[in-house]
Amino acid sequence: MTREVTRRLAVATTTAALVVVAGCSDASGGSSAAETPRSATVATSAAPTAGSEPASRTSTPGVPEPGSMERPATSSGPLSRRSFPTPRQLGAGWRYAVDPGSAEEGYAGNGTPALARNPQEVVQTAVPLGCARGSAMPTPTHALELDYTLRGATVVAVRGRFTGPAQARTFFAARSANLAACAGRSGSAAIGPLVADLRRPGRDAVASDRTPRSDPWRELAVLDGDTVALLAVQGRDPLPAGQTRRLVRLFRS
Repeated sequence: MTREVTRRLAVATTTAALVVVAGCSDASGGSSAAETPRSATVATSAAPTAGSEPASRTSTPGVPEPGSMERPATSSGPLSRRSFPTPRQLGAGWRYAVDPGSAEEGYAGNGTPALARNPQEVVQTAVPLGCARGSAMPTPTHALELDYTLRGATVVAVRGRFTGPAQARTFFAARSANLAACAGRSGSAAIGPLVADLRRPGRDAVASDRTPRSDPWRELAVLDGDTVALLAVQGRDPLPAGQTRRLVRLFRS
């Protein structure tokens, strides 16, 4: 997902990830300064689609305006790095990654793996560009991105916190319905399918493949209380079934 799955999972059609998890304790895991270009996956700046609002100005504290080179905050409301599993908890091959930002793409990093995100942007990138959005997805009140690598592959997690469990469930269900409606739909001959292989690796969890033929990303969404979590891992079949089920547990409190 180049910048679409988080401003970074931007595949030829942009990609995105939303991780909404509930507080996982922080233990220092291995860190890495590996760069995760926001434009290549969970991201290029997502363009608005029918039924979505343009990425307008944000009044969220710590979140720079679109195109601004201000440093984003390392937390968002109650969300912080402690809200995500550490590499040590995640297991072998996991490392933190630090996105340095890109003047060309118009965004800055902050020198850490955690970056406050514009909640509206999270909604805009939750479903691939080119997919219809028949089910309205509510906007979280806070969103935080945490970057990792898994055996060198880019991993983007974005946590969104909603006003309550009912709104979080509405977002999760609407996103799942929009993905199902888009399954098999082709972005173009070059891009191929936008969404493929939807499956449920656990209760209130959905895994799917984004643009598997042109810029493959494996996405995992987890509903957890008043949060929803979406993990995006770059590559073809980067997560065995057993590891996917373990991630569902780790990204749920």
